Amino acid sequence: MDDMFRLAVEACPAAMILVDGGGIIRLVNEECERLFGYGRGRLVGASIDILVPIGARDGHRARRALFAGHPSKRRMGEGRDLRATRADGQEFPVEIGLTPIAGIGVLAFVVDISARVEAERAIRGYTEQLEQANENLARFAHVASHDIQEPLRKIVAFADMLKGALAASDTTEATYAADVMAQSARRARRLVQDVLTLATLHETRLERRRVRLSAIVAEVLGGLSQTIEEDGARVEVDVGETTVDADPAKAERLLANLVSNALKYHRPGEPAVVRISARRAADGTTHLVVADEGVGFPAQAAAAEIFAPFRRLHRREDYPGSGIGLAIVKSIADEHGWSIAVEAAEGKGARFDVRLGSPPDGGGGRSGG
Repeated sequence: MDDMFRLAVEACPAAMILVDGGGIIRLVNEECERLFGYGRGRLVGASIDILVPIGARDGHRARRALFAGHPSKRRMGEGRDLRATRADGQEFPVEIGLTPIAGIGVLAFVVDISARVEAERAIRGYTEQLEQANENLARFAHVASHDIQEPLRKIVAFADMLKGALAASDTTEATYAADVMAQSARRARRLVQDVLTLATLHETRLERRRVRLSAIVAEVLGGLSQTIEEDGARVEVDVGETTVDADPAKAERLLANLVSNALKYHRPGEPAVVRISARRAADGTTHLVVADEGVGFPAQAAAAEIFAPFRRLHRREDYPGSGIGLAIVKSIADEHGWSIAVEAAEGKGARFDVRLGSPPDGGGGRSGG
């Protein structure tokens, strides 16, 4: 090999490797050393297999033999998952160009495409999210228009009844019609408020900070104290000194909706029993759990179903509400990067387990719950 060839290989900004017919490395450049983490003395004279993941070496040898039988200038890796391995054992995606050189071997250039693969993965994720958002929007518009129109139709109908009752001086009928109209108006207002909350939830950026779950629980229970007292509900709390990295306002909304849900779906004739706890899992993640002893729901009801806007598992007449509370919970959890596991059985209550992630320093939580 002449000096000009060596200089050209060394000057190339991509990793360059010259391999002979037996698969032995004969020449590398500085970029190859940097990319793979080997010194030149370790590479030259070694088999090219040291740069191939162990599980792919047999297939690589077979492809190398096929190439030797029909050598040609080509690119490899496009449209397929081609990977290389560094000195420390780390695997990474690559594209490889091969140029046969008569009487010498094959000159390969290797490009690390990790950043491109990650970008493509992110684009696929955003595309899936957009498709899901469009699907949710179409369903949201259809159901929302129906749910909002229902109390408005009732207001119009009972307004006519009210006019008739007033004309007939029937105070009993007039009072009944007015009560129904007021109830329907309140339902429509709650529905619109919840729809607006869900629609604008992500307009404000997350303001994460370390907060104690005990402080969040105290705020939530303070806001629900009248409902808890009037219904004679029992709420048990065991979160200790657990802290979480979260937007305090949104975390409070998430917990408030879960607790309100647990308070509402109690068994007929029995006060609600709600347990709020925090625990540290074996993998170091912190979990916030809200469990109740209420009516529950069928175990086969998928999490995607109960978190869908306006989706109901019980009759509105028995358990009034907008049907958006759990959708808001899911949206807040997704925004934080949290996940929610749900366990339930009909007549035996429900258990919502929010996986909040790991403390940044590996501490700050507690076991139990």
